[in-house]
Amino acid sequence: MGKIDRVSSNLFPMPKGAYVRNKQYVYINTSNRYIPSEKTGKGTRGYTDHESVCIGVLEGIGRSDNNRFYANKNYLTMVGKVELPDPPKYADSLSVGLSSWMAEASDQSGLTKSLADSFGDEETQMILDLAAYMLSHESAVMQHFPAWARDHVLFSDDIRDDTYIGLFLKKFLTVSKINKFKEDWAVKHLGDGRIFLCYDSTNVNSQAEGVFIVERGHAKDDPSLCQVNTDYVIRQSDGLPLTYLHSPGSVTDIAQTPEMVKFISRLKDLSGKDVQLSLICDRGYISETNLKYMDDAGIGYLLMLRTTFKLYDTLSDSVIDIIKSYRYEIQDEDERYGMTQKVTMYEGGPQCYAQVIWSAERYSAKRDSVKEQIANKRTELENFIAANAGTSVALEDLKWIPPYFRLITEPGSPICIEKRKRGRGTGTYMVEKPTVKVIGYEDDEAGINRCYQKSGIIIMITSSEMTAQEANDAYAKRDCVEKTFQALKSHLGMDKIGVTTEEAMHGKGLVWFVASIFHAVLFNKTSSLRASDRKNYTVPAMIDQLEAIKADKNLNTGKRQRRYKLTRKQLKILDLWGIDERFIDERISDLSE
Repeated sequence: MGKIDRVSSNLFPMPKGAYVRNKQYVYINTSNRYIPSEKTGKGTRGYTDHESVCIGVLEGIGRSDNNRFYANKNYLTMVGKVELPDPPKYADSLSVGLSSWMAEASDQSGLTKSLADSFGDEETQMILDLAAYMLSHESAVMQHFPAWARDHVLFSDDIRDDTYIGLFLKKFLTVSKINKFKEDWAVKHLGDGRIFLCYDSTNVNSQAEGVFIVERGHAKDDPSLCQVNTDYVIRQSDGLPLTYLHSPGSVTDIAQTPEMVKFISRLKDLSGKDVQLSLICDRGYISETNLKYMDDAGIGYLLMLRTTFKLYDTLSDSVIDIIKSYRYEIQDEDERYGMTQKVTMYEGGPQCYAQVIWSAERYSAKRDSVKEQIANKRTELENFIAANAGTSVALEDLKWIPPYFRLITEPGSPICIEKRKRGRGTGTYMVEKPTVKVIGYEDDEAGINRCYQKSGIIIMITSSEMTAQEANDAYAKRDCVEKTFQALKSHLGMDKIGVTTEEAMHGKGLVWFVASIFHAVLFNKTSSLRASDRKNYTVPAMIDQLEAIKADKNLNTGKRQRRYKLTRKQLKILDLWGIDERFIDERISDLSE
């Protein structure tokens, strides 16, 4: 009778004329024929014989009220229903474009070799598959990987389920192997000569419990969530990710910097090249400790000075009246002026340079907050005057009043203060201190205007001498690290970690890093295409173009081939890596079920 699938799709109602044998097998007569009696004579009759065939088995054996059965091939043939074959491991149409580009881009950049040297060939194939999934699916939720992999050409020989992927991230991508890869990759791509490295961090939310590295920090989107800090170092010249670092969510940018500086210093030594490395960082990384670390390691820097530094006010006051001159104008989309001042950042430290820049854009952005600050101080001063009417106040108690308010005062009654004598013995003496009575105030219009103008000041500290124009241009390109974080969180699924162990978190972080390398390589090398068409040559749009290149299965021969020629856009993208239709077809010919 053959195998019978006991599934709901193979369940049918009992047809008319069907009957049951042995309380379970369903039969139906297929033909009737009359058989005459062998006896002769009046009154003898023949009988009707039946040819029957089994069409299946009852749904519930032994039940008298059962009127449904599971059908076998006999019944399916009789009713004209063809039994479909089991689905194949891979879909009949496979996306081949993205993996073909990744294979060539990975080989040309040396990424394949660096991964294989650290993890092995099979593990490298799995890493590339997961990176391709992140780029294509714009997600890092691994539960959906098997469904995605079924209609994509893979680097691996088999489709892995999410259970295996979890084990792979936790067990196969160990921290020691990851560190080996990070060092190898960064040394090979450090470059020569003067190199600017953009350094910044972002936080990744996590709901994992009992993981040391997951802690509450200063998350911008939701401070109540636990997080992991992720630092990236990007080569400024082309936006290529060089290395990354995970740290507990509670660790601040300033505290994390020495470890990254130590790693970069080691890269410089391992490269054996005459390189001049400079880190470009925002104001969250500047501190006396970090400056000493970088000076001692021979690492240059271009750092944004925080407005809370006393040096910021000193420099701003010294240049605000002269900086907006045609002599100091900087070429930029924004109206900017810049001057360079020699400074030292800590006692005994080397001479460095303050690039003082006035920006019309920053002035417009900060003007309202300065206006609010002045209004608050005005209210505070008026309340003070009202509360201390007729009261004598020591001059030192008025230091909090901003210089852009001129006090109207009259002499007050002197205050006698007892002070301890210096030298041997004991004793005290009285000192008379002058006081004033504050009876009012008036605005210092010039002082208030200077306060507004100072809000447009940006100060960058550089370890090496450069012009304000050079510093401005170098810092403007720092957005390459911001673009990397935007790609990771918007297009590669790094808005949440989605793992439950620290080992898996490090493994997933590696895959994200590899995916970000592909994203950066694709973006950087196609810049010429975006010069005339920004819309169709964004990274997501180009990935969609590559995904549309399919390898379709011939159901008669089982072989695969392209059904359509490559489009003009696809050819433009692939040509930058020397990939043509022949390359794609050769990769398709290597496919097998």
